[in-house]
Amino acid sequence: MAKSFHKGQWTVQLRNAGKLRKDLDDIKASNAKAVKATVSDMRARAPGAIASCVTAIYNIKKSEITPASGKSEKPKKMAGSIRVSGETIDEMTITYTGRMLTPTHFGMTPKTPPKGKKYTLKQQVIKGESKVIGRYLNTRTPGGPYAKRSHNILMGTGAKSVDKVAAIPFQRMSENRTDLRKFTTISMPQMITSDRVAPSIKERLSNMLRERLDHHMKRQLGTK
Repeated sequence: MAKSFHKGQWTVQLRNAGKLRKDLDDIKASNAKAVKATVSDMRARAPGAIASCVTAIYNIKKSEITPASGKSEKPKKMAGSIRVSGETIDEMTITYTGRMLTPTHFGMTPKTPPKGKKYTLKQQVIKGESKVIGRYLNTRTPGGPYAKRSHNILMGTGAKSVDKVAAIPFQRMSENRTDLRKFTTISMPQMITSDRVAPSIKERLSNMLRERLDHHMKRQLGTK
């Protein structure tokens, strides 16, 4: 380092400035690569982490709220759709869309109506909290299929394949056979944004982001 005075000013001349500039450029490039790799990791891992937070509270299969990977088929009862967008950490967005779900996603029993027998219809939306959502009484009795108004009872969907949902709950609202109200529970976006789940998702994704960024920074800078 050479030092000299010029008109009362202190001037510093750095030797090997070209190499220093190259080293700084290399560090900048390494940082960009680390950020890009982190975003790639988050795009791949975040949906699964979110699904784990949801299924820790709600009684729904993880496969129903996780995108299918590779060539694997999606389950028949997908709870909605997921879209991951953005190429930087600040721009990355995970968008969940989905309809209101029927109890078939939440351990509904029975799955099909026992022929000619009365039954109690139950679901378990929150793990460990089984609730009665309807009752079916014998034919031509109050609350039965010929009543003016019924409880939530199972009605066929018309599905022929055994791997499809054969029946879902409806409530008969009047004597009119087409005056039916489908029973629904909660949607996938509602589960994710609920007070029961949202805080754990935020914490888990924040920890994941820090861990992956630290991992890739060390790898790029050769300090791992």
